[in-house]
Amino acid sequence: MKNIRTISMGAAILAGAVGLIPTMLIFFGGESMVDGAAGSAILITEILFIVTIGLALFSAGLGMAINPAGIKGTAIGVGVLLAVVLVSYLISSGADFESYKNTTESTSRWVSAGLNAFYIMFVLAIAAVLYSSVARLRK
Repeated sequence: MKNIRTISMGAAILAGAVGLIPTMLIFFGGESMVDGAAGSAILITEILFIVTIGLALFSAGLGMAINPAGIKGTAIGVGVLLAVVLVSYLISSGADFESYKNTTESTSRWVSAGLNAFYIMFVLAIAAVLYSSVARLRK
């Protein structure tokens, strides 16, 4: 377990160093370096994002393979998340898209759905913390 932690810490430091290079070029490179450095910073961010998603999915799959009893809880959590996203999309509206430049009604509706999902998840998280606190006080 210690080797995995060391490897992941080294990978995080390496990823930070790779991302630091174009960032420093943007800050200190002058006007001629900004476009190329910004493009490479975005590319590095996208690559790291994809790698992170892949590692997270691999880790989740490995965890479920090691502990099959957790699959039921995972399925419930994913189902609740999908239900929240569906409800958020159904109550969202893209009516204000005309007040923004280069935005379609669909994009505005998805942004509204994302904000609605955030609000719903925030309220659910606060409710879970309050429930946990009250349940602990009752014991």
